[in-house]
Amino acid sequence: MSAAFVNFVGDPDIHDGTIEAIERSGDLASVTITGGSGKRLHLQFSGVQEVWDHRSVGMRLYGLVETTSEQPWRRFLFANWDEEDDARLEIKCRDFGHKEVASSAGSE
Repeated sequence: MSAAFVNFVGDPDIHDGTIEAIERSGDLASVTITGGSGKRLHLQFSGVQEVWDHRSVGMRLYGLVETTSEQPWRRFLFANWDEEDDARLEIKCRDFGHKEVASSAGSE
């Protein structure tokens, strides 16, 4: 059975963003993205069952898509802007959240 589109998820700034880092520890995973506007986003995935990662760091994103998955799992696809590039990232987990990361460069 192939997965079907459910919805775009996360901050709209993910569109045109770039994956900067991926970390996994146990059943937790996080992805740091520099968004299209330049703000940094930290995406958090919990209850991670599987991660499919192929050269995803540096990948420019079209968006973050949730696709169908058997319950209780949720499946997220980081849609690659370049359809001819084989870089990919998918995460199968129970829950997802995101927050903006304060920039370390700045005033004061």
